[in-house]
Amino acid sequence: MSLSKLHEEIDRSFGDGPEHRPVENRIAAGHRALRRRRAAEAVAALAVVGIIGAGWYAVAPGQPVGTGPIAVNPTPTPTQEPELPWEDDIPVRYVDGELQIRDGVRVHEHIANPYDYRPPKLSDAFDLTYEGQRQWVIIDGKGGSFGMSSSAPSNGWASFADYVADQVDGMSGGDDGWPDTLLLDVSGNVVPTAGTTVHNRTDDPRLGPSFAPAGTPTGAAVVSVEGDDKSYFVVWRVIDGELDVITTPPRDVVGATFEELLSYARGKYASGEGLR
Repeated sequence: MSLSKLHEEIDRSFGDGPEHRPVENRIAAGHRALRRRRAAEAVAALAVVGIIGAGWYAVAPGQPVGTGPIAVNPTPTPTQEPELPWEDDIPVRYVDGELQIRDGVRVHEHIANPYDYRPPKLSDAFDLTYEGQRQWVIIDGKGGSFGMSSSAPSNGWASFADYVADQVDGMSGGDDGWPDTLLLDVSGNVVPTAGTTVHNRTDDPRLGPSFAPAGTPTGAAVVSVEGDDKSYFVVWRVIDGELDVITTPPRDVVGATFEELLSYARGKYASGEGLR
């Protein structure tokens, strides 16, 4: 099948990828910018670049779970005060996957999951007052730790929504919005995650040096995820012990054989454009 024919078949897709949840206009604008950045940049680690005027903290209270869709809640209900002592100057935190709000904190506005993370990652944004000081705060967490950034209100932003949208816009890397389908096991092998089915696979996709240096472990596969009726074409590379998985939209898999998808990917990387 020619590449032009493949493009025509790609256009006749059966899905548009993960649905985007409705948000307020300013937050939606930030999400669109974030997705554009995610389409062009590699997945980064949880630690993100600190914001001017922001402070970062890390604790290890427990194993977080996911948050719900973005929503604006004027007065979220704090959980019961735990025995675990609070760090100085931290008004909110995650403990065992639950959001906790410190006694004495007054919440003016709360936006759930501004980064649009998938579980088990967490994120929340707050307009709050703590110890007499008004703050705009964003907190995110994964793997038993969390980070928090804060700013004085109106420090370069017209509103709290503008502040949150700007942080989302500036957030490169992180969760890319696609399901986690592959992982590195303890032996360094690339294996499917729980609930993932591999339909086709090769560990020699021959995507060229623009994708990975010679000798780098690489691969490609068509996979599906339990509870999702779409299929995904993924390519991966393991560099410095880190697995980097690149997932293409489900619509790009429709009507193409595995060999056609590999040929398409090879052409993309030969041109220098790539699949991101």
